[in-house]
Amino acid sequence: MERIVIGYDGSPASVSALAWVAARAARENAAVDVVNVVSRSDKDRAAALDVLGDAEEYLRERVPGLEVELHRLEGGIADELTEFADEADLLVVGVTPGRPIRAAVAGAIPLRLSTRARVPVALVPAGWVDGDEPITVGIADDDSSDAALAFATREARRTGVPLRLVHAWLMPTPAFYGSTALVETPEAVMAAHRAVLDEALTWVLERSSTMSIQTELVRDSRSAALLRYSGRSSMVVIGTHHRGLLAGSILGSVAQEILWHAECPVVVVPNEAGVERYEDIV
Repeated sequence: MERIVIGYDGSPASVSALAWVAARAARENAAVDVVNVVSRSDKDRAAALDVLGDAEEYLRERVPGLEVELHRLEGGIADELTEFADEADLLVVGVTPGRPIRAAVAGAIPLRLSTRARVPVALVPAGWVDGDEPITVGIADDDSSDAALAFATREARRTGVPLRLVHAWLMPTPAFYGSTALVETPEAVMAAHRAVLDEALTWVLERSSTMSIQTELVRDSRSAALLRYSGRSSMVVIGTHHRGLLAGSILGSVAQEILWHAECPVVVVPNEAGVERYEDIV
């Protein structure tokens, strides 16, 4: 049984996240914990109970017999949700697309969750509508996307939709040795990145040879490549280095760059979740 934790506050984004959870629970054996976090100085705690009651009613109407538990926590939203979901299989929250500046002012809670949580975090955009488009997973140059690939493969197998593997590449900066610049050819660089994509493809085929798989080698930044397909995906799955917000803003973070623009749910899978956790796909 999959244990899903959803952060819910009654906002349009969290309603979309709740709908996503209901759709997921309707096709899989799941238990859902609905969590509302209020400030310790919040005097209107009764309103939080009303919000939780509405969420429970919504889930039970759409998934009869679903195991639902309600929780009201006090403290910081990111801290409380991360700690509560530590033993869960999936943490789900809503996101309002196109508003990164306002989100930054508010503390960028979805991003904080994705950089802190040790379980996959599903970030569902407001207005989400269910569909049967492929699941897109970003393939990194290093091992940071290994668990993400395993998660995406399992999701595609369970839902019966195609799996799309996307790997992005750009020409590296020439290296200088003395007065000589060593410049790799585009053909050589592309071949090296094709090998990365082929390795991921081989991994999937060894475990699910009948799955419908698409591969896309894109000459662009990682975030631009994934956004190119987000409007044609039921889900975008990415790994994470767990850099945190400050390091991510300096060094670059795919999650930070695509979250506010993706047209489908984005699932951030920490590599420490482990590949073996999702290898029930054969």
